[in-house]
Amino acid sequence: MNNIKRIVVGVDFSVYSPRVLKYAAESAERMSAEIVAVNVINQRRIRDTITVLRDEKVRKQIMESYVNDETEKRKIKMNSLINSWVPKDVSYRKIIKTGMPFEEILKVVDDEDATLLIISSRGRTNFQDYMFGTTAEKLFRYSPVSVLSLNLKDE
Repeated sequence: MNNIKRIVVGVDFSVYSPRVLKYAAESAERMSAEIVAVNVINQRRIRDTITVLRDEKVRKQIMESYVNDETEKRKIKMNSLINSWVPKDVSYRKIIKTGMPFEEILKVVDDEDATLLIISSRGRTNFQDYMFGTTAEKLFRYSPVSVLSLNLKDE
């Protein structure tokens, strides 16, 4: 674990996100590593919402507006989480992406030359089987770096 220099942390703003970020921050502090907190606006949800619109120009405008608004909201949430859970002496960056969550997280891992990926075994849906059947399973399968999954239970 001495070679851990950059930790990508998946933050989905579920009730588990503060504990995942806290764990990552504590780990980063011990290893003198940097945190890259990443959140992904799920492209599938956007597509499902706008498919009822027939006019392509209107769909594009609504999608761009939604992504811009959602990005700003998520930046505020991310700042709040980081200010609450990441010590001042831990270096961090925040990234908000749009796309398929597992693909975008893996791109961040590659682009940022990460040495560890930390995620929760549970997410926004609270269905562990659903998470392991989709995003988390794909991250385990395709990640080029070690993946640490925190098994967080409701308190």
